[in-house]
Formats: sequence, structure tokens, C-alpha cells
Amino acid sequence: MKLFTRPKCFSEAIALMTSLNCLLGLRAFEYPRGYSRPILSLIYFLFICGLYSCSSLYLERKYNSNVALMKLEYILYEVLMYVTIVSVILKMLLGWWHTKKFKVCYKKIFKIDETLGQLGLSVNYNGIYFVTNGIIIMWITVFLIAIIISFPHLKKRVDTFTAIYMLLIYMYSLTVSGINVFEFYIFVKCLQMKFKLINQLLYEKLINLSTKEIKLGIFELKDYTKIMNVEQRKHIFLKNMMFQLRQRKQSRMNVFVSEESQNRLASQIGTEFLPSQFKKQLQSKLRNRSRRHSATMAKCQERKHLLQIIKQVHLELCKITKIVCTILGVQIAWEIGEIILILTGSLYYFYIRYITQQYKVLIEQIILISALSFMSILKTIYLSYVCKNAANEANKTIEIIHAIYGCDADTDMQEEIQQFSIQILQSPVTFFVFGVTLDNRILSSILKTVSTYIVIMIQMGHSLESNNDVQLDI
Repeated sequence: MKLFTRPKCFSEAIALMTSLNCLLGLRAFEYPRGYSRPILSLIYFLFICGLYSCSSLYLERKYNSNVALMKLEYILYEVLMYVTIVSVILKMLLGWWHTKKFKVCYKKIFKIDETLGQLGLSVNYNGIYFVTNGIIIMWITVFLIAIIISFPHLKKRVDTFTAIYMLLIYMYSLTVSGINVFEFYIFVKCLQMKFKLINQLLYEKLINLSTKEIKLGIFELKDYTKIMNVEQRKHIFLKNMMFQLRQRKQSRMNVFVSEESQNRLASQIGTEFLPSQFKKQLQSKLRNRSRRHSATMAKCQERKHLLQIIKQVHLELCKITKIVCTILGVQIAWEIGEIILILTGSLYYFYIRYITQQYKVLIEQIILISALSFMSILKTIYLSYVCKNAANEANKTIEIIHAIYGCDADTDMQEEIQQFSIQILQSPVTFFVFGVTLDNRILSSILKTVSTYIVIMIQMGHSLESNNDVQLDI
């Protein structure tokens, strides 16, 4: 695909990120396009995996051998080194293993786009395309800046070749961690767009009255959403719907029986008592009524069919959500653990170096460690924000179909709305990893955990150190 050309589908919008995944060993690549090469991909994966793990262990030990560390610092660096290596290998293995599931997600999203296009909705991937390419270009720029800043500091400890090799290995691990989070972010953003289009279609095609004019008991819809919480709305909605559905069925049966008796009586009157001209007028009125009834039924069937399509699309989006949480859940959960470890280690490093031992402040170290901590917090904020918004957009559908239920008297539509609402209640849209829901509470939980760990480490550090003559010449 040419640069700055409008992408036609989701897979084209993230083509650069997919290529980067293949280059890093996180996917089984295809060459030419459409022809999978599992054996070559496995060989490449094993080569990258072995090269990274062996190089990381060797270089970290070589660098730390020239640095005198406190006991707890040494333990922390060792744990961080092994966690990082295991994290990268695990993410590479899971990415390579779930390559087919990623393709399934792409195909499902493509079919959903085709369905929405047939319903008159166009899906625009320009935003995702430019965000993806922009973030990758920005990351490359940050990568080069980090090398320029870090290289003089590393050269004091090791030779030039080792310093460059260490920077490449370290940036590789950061790129693997970052691209998994960014890929999850892009998938969630895409799902949010789809749910928003579905809600827009429900508003435009199936709601005849403004939501401000729909009364729910003594409240308007906007007041209802403010007063009730989500769970109360769901249960009350189902109870009201079942009660109204029984009433409407009974009313419709009574009306049907009444109309049949009236038509039968009119037919008898027309054939037995009325003159011929009145008989023709009555029959003409009955035919017109039948035509209007047929047109109304056809319109109701069309609305019912549209609601069935939307219901199926919503179900497919829920399935994609679960697949994405499955194939990227381990990586995101591990990334959250790494963020906790990085923030804890950074704060403890600052405490030991510049508060306890009162070393001279080095601008390069402050910039690098602060940038790494800031990036970790930024990833958490964006991840929780987009997951929360996507879940809210998906679960907003039940409020819209509730509004349709209040202004549509057709029994078939009522039954479809009932099935749709039950489907939403049985499979609510949530983004989770190992039972942890990704929402606004994630950041606060991480900060609480970091605060607890840093207090424990400070207390342990004072008890472990038996003397103060261990110094670090920086």
C-alpha cells in the first residue's frame, strides 16, 4: 500500500505494525503475501530468541561486574534482568503461536465492515492509519535520542562495541513490550469505532422519536440514565419488557379478534342487507385497509431484519473482544507487572543514590530513568482510558434499544429487542486480563502497589546493609 493512501480495511491500516511484528519475531511471516511460511518463521523465531537471551545475560553480567551495588540493589537488578528476558521470550512465543487467531480477527473485522457498508455506513481507518505510522516513527526518533544520550555513559564502563550492543538489546526489549500494548490499544480503538457505528445506526434507522421525548414511567430517558446505575437499569428493563410484552400480546389478540368479528359482520351485512353500491364501497374500504396493513407489516419486517443484522454484528464484535483479550491478555498482564517493577526500581534508585548516599546528580541518568517511568505511566493511562471508553460505548447499546422498545408497538420488534437485550446482558463487553478489568482503576492500583513495595524495600535495605562503606563510583 502506498504511503498516505487511504486504507481500505483494518489490516491495511496497521500494515506497518504487522511488518514490525514480523521483523521482531512476534509473528509468523508470509512471503509472498498470503502464503504462510511456518518453518522459516520458526527458525527465525528461535534465532532471535536465542540471540536475545544469551546476549542479555552476558552483557548484563559484564556491565554489573564493574559496578559495586548494595545488596538489595543487586537482587533488584537480577530480578529485573530475568523478568525482562522471560517477558520478551514469552511475548515472542505467544505472538508467534497466535498468528492464526490474529488473522481470524482481521477477517471478522473485514466482514463486519462489509455488512456495515451494505447498511450505508462507511468505516474510516485514516485515524488509525496515521496514528499507527506516527507512533512508530516517533518511537524510532526516541530510540535514536536515547542512544545518543546513553552511549557516553555506557562507554565509561564498557568498550564501544559492547555499549552499542547493549543499547540495541535494551531497545529491542522495550520495543517488544511497547508494541504489544500499542497493538492492544489499536484493536480496542477499532472495536470502539464499530460499536459507535452500531449505536449511530440504531439511532438513525430505528428510533422515530427523540430520546428527549421518550418517557420511562415519570422520568425522561436522560433523567433515567442519571438516576439509575447500570445494573439497576438492566434488571428493571427486563422486568418492564416482559410485563409490557405480555400486555401487548394480549391486546393484539383482542384487537385481532375484534377486527375479525367486525369484518365478518360487515361482510354479512354487505351480502345480506346492503344495496350493491354500498356493498362495493365497503369492500373497497376493506381492500384499502388490507393494503395499508400489508405495507405496515412490510415496514415492520424490514425494521426487524435490520435489528437482527445489528444484533448479529454486535455479537461478532463481542466475540472479537474476547479473542483479543485472549491472545494479548498474557502480554498485557505481564506488562502491568513490569511497569510495577520499573516504577519501584526507579524510585528506589533515586532514594538510594540521591537521598541516602547523596551522590552528585547526573542529568543523563535522571532523564533516562524519568523518561522510562513516564512512558510506563503513559502506557497505563492510555490503555485504561481507551478500554473504559470502548466498554461504555458497547454497553450504551442497551439504553438505545430500551428507547426503541418504548416507542415501537410491534410485537415482533419487541421480541427481537428482548432477545438483543438478553444477549447483551449475557455477554457484556469488558476488557480484562486474568480477571483484572482494564479501566480507570488500574493506574491507582499500580501506584498503590508501587508505594507499598518501595516502603518495604527501604526497610529491608536498611536492615540488610551492615556497613556504609559500599559505594558506587558514578
